[in-house]
Amino acid sequence: NQLKPIEDFCTKFFAGTEEGGVIYTDWKMERDPETGRLMTKKPVSLYTVHDGAVHTVQRSPFYNDIILTIGGWNVAIWKEGVMIGPLLQSSCAPKRYTAGHWSLTRPGVFYVGREDGYIDIWDLLEKTHEPALSQSICITMITYIKPWTFSAKQQFIAIGDYYGTLHILEIPWTLSHPSTNEVSSMNHYFEREVKHLEYVEQRKKIREQEKKEMELELEKKKVKTYQKSKEQLEAELKMDYESYLELEKSILINLGFIKVRETMSFLD
Repeated sequence: NQLKPIEDFCTKFFAGTEEGGVIYTDWKMERDPETGRLMTKKPVSLYTVHDGAVHTVQRSPFYNDIILTIGGWNVAIWKEGVMIGPLLQSSCAPKRYTAGHWSLTRPGVFYVGREDGYIDIWDLLEKTHEPALSQSICITMITYIKPWTFSAKQQFIAIGDYYGTLHILEIPWTLSHPSTNEVSSMNHYFEREVKHLEYVEQRKKIREQEKKEMELELEKKKVKTYQKSKEQLEAELKMDYESYLELEKSILINLGFIKVRETMSFLD
């Protein structure tokens, strides 16, 4: 049977690399106009924001266009369609991040495991520059994190470590139950960060234009300085020539070749 193409299906996706890059690309194949062969497109964008291998790329369960990436010593949050850069990029953590997962019930919370056995809990409604809480789980590297909703009142989180030990903890009420209008508050936060990125990009272009104008103005000043020095040189040469004529006149007068009344005609 001939397969029918799927309509209204997004073929673009995010992927992480071992070098810390985040790729946004499209796996839909197109026919090459020169060879006629079906080929995949080149990546739409490539960003290097992580200083280590990216091991977690996950879409938010509340926003289809919000993506969390974790790798190296930092985390980043992206918005699909915004090609300027990440909405949030954390500073370097004390230890390398090795696992992560969004909260299932709170749109502003996600969990990040570290190589020293700690878990950093990020609550974007409380802090956006650092984790809101850090909890020691084990003494070795955390390799997997998976939250699970048991009931409307209870939520657990499963954590696996490098030695193969499974740790199951109950998530506190404040981290499992969203606050009033948290979804809209986080949506407002993401929109504000998009506007901030656009403003920074606009200011960057303005600064580049101002830099070019300053360089052009500096070149013009150099030309003016050169022209001014040339005029000064001509004036000095003229003064030297007049001094030479005065010296010649005085010598001729002292030798008696010309008289004083002939000075004017000599100079003429």
